[in-house]
Amino acid sequence: MSASITLAGEGQIALKHSQKKPLIISKFIFANVPLLDPEVPVDRAAGKPPAGQIVHVYDIPKENAGFVNPNQIVYSAQLGSDIGDWDFNWVGLEDADGLLFAVSYVPLQQKRKNIPPQQIGNNVTRNFLVAFDGAMQLTGVTVDASTWQHDFTVRLAGIDERERLSNRDVYGRACFFGDSLAFAKTADGFQLNPGTAYIEGVRVFLAKPLPINGVIPEGKITLDVCLERQLNDRVATWKVVYGEQADYTDAAGVRHYCVRIAHYTPPTAFWDERLPEPIGGPLVQHFAARDGDYATLRARGTTKVDVELGNLPNAKSDDPDTNSSEILATTAALNRLKTQVGDSMAGMVAAFAMDVPPPGWLRCNGAVVSRKTYAALFARIGVVFGVGDDSTTFGLPDLRGLFLRGKDDGRGLDPSRVLGSFQDMMIHSHGHTASAAAVGDHGHSAWTDAQGNHAHRAWTDAQGAHNHSAPSSPGIGQGAGGINSVQQAAGAHETSWAGQHAHNIGMDAAGNHAHNVGIGAGGAHTHGVTVAAAGGTETRPKNMALLFCIKY
Repeated sequence: MSASITLAGEGQIALKHSQKKPLIISKFIFANVPLLDPEVPVDRAAGKPPAGQIVHVYDIPKENAGFVNPNQIVYSAQLGSDIGDWDFNWVGLEDADGLLFAVSYVPLQQKRKNIPPQQIGNNVTRNFLVAFDGAMQLTGVTVDASTWQHDFTVRLAGIDERERLSNRDVYGRACFFGDSLAFAKTADGFQLNPGTAYIEGVRVFLAKPLPINGVIPEGKITLDVCLERQLNDRVATWKVVYGEQADYTDAAGVRHYCVRIAHYTPPTAFWDERLPEPIGGPLVQHFAARDGDYATLRARGTTKVDVELGNLPNAKSDDPDTNSSEILATTAALNRLKTQVGDSMAGMVAAFAMDVPPPGWLRCNGAVVSRKTYAALFARIGVVFGVGDDSTTFGLPDLRGLFLRGKDDGRGLDPSRVLGSFQDMMIHSHGHTASAAAVGDHGHSAWTDAQGNHAHRAWTDAQGAHNHSAPSSPGIGQGAGGINSVQQAAGAHETSWAGQHAHNIGMDAAGNHAHNVGIGAGGAHTHGVTVAAAGGTETRPKNMALLFCIKY
């Protein structure tokens, strides 16, 4: 992955400086450039990709620009899950004049829109850091990037400051190891010698001699040291300045420490103004005791004169309240003082990182204890946490599994509370909103599948053996006694026997066809949303379990 300010961007910096106008970076441009190799250096002479390759343009809000230090500005694009779908491998910055200011090549990235339930979208944040001399002043950005970036800048800055102060306690205002960073004459001019130094606790290290070029003015030569933010780190930076310079804080809020290292009188005269120490290696080796004599260390014997025995007081006292420097405190006085300190703490509650209370403390577990044995504690808390047997015992506070809360004492945040009262858990009254988008007037289509060419069968059931009657008619038949003959006598008639049979019914084929089904429009409507419950059996912040005890 590579990134760089374009050649046009460099020209724009110079132009804005000359015009005394601000450089305003206004847009992020995202593009998908075919066959782009993210590992090759950026083509600083190239312009924006063709319009067909640009997949998204993001207008940078004013609050999404912040400074890291006076020479570094970071711009941020925050793309929510309502944006997409597109891929990108090219990111550019465009200024308010429409000029491509900076470009970054990245591996192909995906930006997807949230389309439930078919697709889960993603949020994408892209930060673009540009660095050039005077960036903060030229862009007019005055907001510290740490105020909107989620990082650990404040925490790390605190660690850095504590380390600096620890070094300051050891090395003092300035400590130069031997001839490190000494101003020295060379055959070609002047240089700073390599080595290690601590300036106000900031470690300065120079690996090799540093030539000092150009004209050196007469007067003081000063080392300007600070812990400067660079990206997500803070590193020791320093420079050589000329003249008397006091400590100061720059425009980015960084503290600079200035220490004189030399005084120069042209053309060649100078003298050293450092505070060097004869340290040639690790401090442990430098200060470690070893056999033999130390040339620069004198140890006196433990004689009466050495320890000033003649000045010891010749009286003693049992009074722990005396402040006389002429008497010694006895063991009795110390024990009385210990009792006074212990009594003043009776009733104090503290947390311990152990399972067993230390001496002088009781568990805050609601136990009932003796009023006589723990008289000092009973005198302080009485029966606030339980009357015990109302005669010889009293109750301790029960803080097991509880958080502690300060007594309101008239402030009004937790009114009407009395000391030692219990308060159950509660969540501040609030509501959850939910909505579903209206889908508009629409219809739902439906259909049946074609069944192919087929026939529909039909039939009648068998009727059993029966006769078919006919109207009376004389002289029908083939002759006397022949088959199918009909004989008539006295108004009655007879037909032939039909036998058991069925009557079949046939139906024609319907042909290849489908059955259509119509469904009416649903009308404009919304779909209800159900918000599921979440959480556990109680409300609590992140916490750590410790043992609460009370001093008796």
